[in-house]
Amino acid sequence: MAEEITKLSQEEMDVVIYDSRVGDLETLKEIFDLEKLITPKTLTVIKDDITSSTPLHMAAANGHLDVVKYLLSLVDKDDVKEFLEAKNDNGNTALHWASYNGHLEVVQYLVEEFEADPFIKNNSGHDSIFEAESNGKTEVENWYLKKFTPEDAFDVEENEAEGTTKITYQPGKESKLADEQARDAVFKSSIEKDSSADLEEKTAELDINKD
Repeated sequence: MAEEITKLSQEEMDVVIYDSRVGDLETLKEIFDLEKLITPKTLTVIKDDITSSTPLHMAAANGHLDVVKYLLSLVDKDDVKEFLEAKNDNGNTALHWASYNGHLEVVQYLVEEFEADPFIKNNSGHDSIFEAESNGKTEVENWYLKKFTPEDAFDVEENEAEGTTKITYQPGKESKLADEQARDAVFKSSIEKDSSADLEEKTAELDINKD
């Protein structure tokens, strides 16, 4: 057996990236399983030198579900999340690309089996749902809508006179993200109000003591 490779040159990385892009599962198995030329741990650092895309990006973008499954099976449990959410130079994850190209089976596998997050945004501020919608991949978009039931973005309105915070939603954003941010906004608002009230009370005490 050839000596096991633990550190790859870009040329060696390119071989794995190419095989992942074209869906050559047999060659990938020869590399990682039969000949054991490359350790599975090394897979998580393989990236294209121009776009920083991973083998998972390439397999997902081209709808090679068998390759996607195989690559993820090689990654240690502790490394799966980082590998799954790795971004290329444009901030896209493998799920962004699978969604943009309409590969529903890949999308479903990543989301349902590995809890890939479709709400992660790329450098343009787009999540995977938006990418499917913007590229006319209705089947993927509808699946997302049914699974996550996106509603609206939130708007936080402060009413200082009444001491209340009103949350309203606007079309076009995901309810999951909106709900999380709305809760954060309300919590932050309540903390700021409490701090302000404490400060006013302490100021009043100082004024009384001065008199």
